[in-house]
Amino acid sequence: MIEKNTATLQSLLRFALPLGTALVVGDPEVTVTWAVNVRAQPPAFPDIYGGELALISMDVLRSYDNRITLADVIHSLAEVGVAAVATEGEVPPAAATLAGERNVSVLALPENSGLATIERAVNKLILNQAAQLTERAIEIQRQLTRLAAENRDLNALLQVISRATAKPVVIHDDAGVLMAQVFPAVNRRGVTAGRSFIQNLPYGAFQQWLEKEPPAAQGAIVGSPIGYTTVLRVEKRVAGFLSLVDNAEALDDFDRLVLTYGADVCAIELAKSRAIASAVEQARGDWVQMWLSGTPADDDLLTTRAQQAGFDPAETFVVVVFRAITENGLALPLESLMSLIRDDMLRRQMNGAVGQYVDVIVALYPLEDNAVRVRGVIEEVRGQLATRTPSGLVTSGISRPSAGLGGLREAYREARDAVSIAHELGDTGKTTFYGDLKLYQLLLALKERNLDHLRRFYGETLEPLVQQDDKKQSDLVRTLNGFFEANGNLAKAADDLKVHRNTLVYRLERISELTGLDLNDADNRLILHLALKIQRVLATIPGR
Repeated sequence: MIEKNTATLQSLLRFALPLGTALVVGDPEVTVTWAVNVRAQPPAFPDIYGGELALISMDVLRSYDNRITLADVIHSLAEVGVAAVATEGEVPPAAATLAGERNVSVLALPENSGLATIERAVNKLILNQAAQLTERAIEIQRQLTRLAAENRDLNALLQVISRATAKPVVIHDDAGVLMAQVFPAVNRRGVTAGRSFIQNLPYGAFQQWLEKEPPAAQGAIVGSPIGYTTVLRVEKRVAGFLSLVDNAEALDDFDRLVLTYGADVCAIELAKSRAIASAVEQARGDWVQMWLSGTPADDDLLTTRAQQAGFDPAETFVVVVFRAITENGLALPLESLMSLIRDDMLRRQMNGAVGQYVDVIVALYPLEDNAVRVRGVIEEVRGQLATRTPSGLVTSGISRPSAGLGGLREAYREARDAVSIAHELGDTGKTTFYGDLKLYQLLLALKERNLDHLRRFYGETLEPLVQQDDKKQSDLVRTLNGFFEANGNLAKAADDLKVHRNTLVYRLERISELTGLDLNDADNRLILHLALKIQRVLATIPGR
């Protein structure tokens, strides 16, 4: 990367020039032999021998000649062989064009950079790489510490780390769930890239790796499926993982220092964020218990408490009930699982509430604009909870959207009933939406009152298909179910069932023959669709 007595522009950007410097014109692999600074007295520059980086203050130069432009300066410096120029602020298009024509690289420095300080840093890098790299890493550590003291978020810290290393940086929580990610800035010449790479990262492989061989020791940096990873500890507990996305065979010394310093500050910030979130969520969890234990007479007090906890129950929510059980059907302790839900809400910036009520977790998810998205989030969370339980059996029930304390109490009952009905139907370990269960509620009620009617209906409709499947190893019941799931669309049903369209048509004709019901008739389709639902309800009867 750095040759003797020279340094590339890329290495200067990483290790010597002020953070935020941009390469406007030129190749990042151009080498520089020395840095020379504009002077306040003539001659403006010391002797130039070729290959230098010229540090230019246009204010100083204009004190000699107020008509001089950056393009004039670049033209003069190109004549004596300067490799690159660096100047504060914007680079005019005319100057950039001329620099490209004369093969001079141009760097734009942040305002008030201090050219004398930059000159020393660049020349120190050229003369003594190790000393300058350590000094640069300490400078980055100071910047991270200052941002943390200013109560900046994790993204702000990751931006500093990513800018310093020119690599994507990501943070996962202790379960391997992505919390934050930052890409390095891509300048006009694409010096640093990473967005397309990070979008294809093997996050699933990362989670599997964490389960098998996570980095344990504080400060240890190990290779992982996405690059190089170190652990973040909060009060001796693993709270997350900081990773530098890099496919190099080895991590260089500078990146290792930055990752180490960054992990220390990110762990502190994570602890601070968790403490604040825990206090807020504890208040919300307490409110959930009060709300479900209370009566309409308490609603004014509960509304005030909700607002104190930072959310408004008058907004539209779906209520979700999570129930975790053992293989024997016993409930599990819920505190650690509630923490995961709270952390996930915090990461997604969802202003909801989570609490425990009796033997279930109750969560209020703000509906926002997309109900389908919220349902997807809930299923994803349920899957994460399942990985935290010995049996892997976590069931979630989702209510219909509702608002107001009274409406949300009814929504809680819907979510609880969705879990109960799913359990009756043998759907333990899934997410169930109450709105999809109206028919099953009716059928389960009929099962309790008049089981013989359900059995007779089933025997006259679906049972001939079941018997044919058992006798001939055919697939008629599955075909019928696929036909209804595709809403009668033959092309989609054939594709879903992975059969030829002609095979599907033949099976449907065979179904009509065995049941005596023409599928072209809407009433007959309703009868058979209902028979499939009854089959599931009858399957809940032991020893049927």
